[in-house]
This record gives sequence, C-alpha cells and structure tokens, in this order.
Amino acid sequence: MSLLRKAALAGAASALALAASAVPAVAQPAQPPAGGDWVLVASSGDFTAMGSWNKSTSYGKTAGTISMTKADGWVEDTAADSYCAQVVIEWFGTNGKYDADYSPQACPKGDRDTFAKAAGDSTHWTATGYAVWMQKV
Repeated sequence: MSLLRKAALAGAASALALAASAVPAVAQPAQPPAGGDWVLVASSGDFTAMGSWNKSTSYGKTAGTISMTKADGWVEDTAADSYCAQVVIEWFGTNGKYDADYSPQACPKGDRDTFAKAAGDSTHWTATGYAVWMQKV
C-alpha cells in the first residue's frame, strides 16, 4: 500500500473517531420500567419503526407517529379483563434530560383514546432518543 494511501486511510479513521466521540450518549431503557405489564412498542434505536408504530398485544392495540419533538397516536383496550391499556413515552435528552408522558387509560374493551405529547413539560425541547411502551393498568 502506498504511503499516500496509508496517510489518507489514517486521516479518515481519525475523522470517524472524532465524529463518533462528538455524538452524545443517549440513555435507553435496558428493561421496562418497574411494575405493570409492559411491551416496548418503538424506540429511537429501532430502525424498523421509522418514526411510527403499530402494535397489538393480548390486552390492547396502539398506533402512532413520533419525532424527536412530538408524538401523536391512539391506544385501545381489546380485552374484557377489567384492566386498561395505556401508552407511556420516555424522552431522553442531552445532559441527563428526561421526560415521561402518559396517554389516557383506554377502557373498557373497545374504548379508543387519542393523544398528542411533546418532549419536555412546560418548556419543550428536542429529544435525542425515545422509547414508546404500552402497559396494562
């Protein structure tokens, strides 16, 4: 390999390492939050979700769209089991920012509720990651 080619490859590797170190680490949930019957519906690490989700479980259904600033969707109770279905969106940001938003609880069976949520509470911000869960409550 020529000296010029080696230098070019070394420069490219250095640039990639520098770019990778500039990306802030985003805390993603390793497991569902404590309590309840949780199902991961979509996350920023799930490249098949492409900013939307459509999920059915034994107790409920949900569908929606999400970006790093807002989420819109619906949740429906599909089981006559005296429980409700609910969506929980976890937003992750730089410097440890975190927000969790809860949809209305859909129940009894057949009830469908819509929701619109944004990252942050009174002051909205752009998230660097998210996780969308459905739970039985």
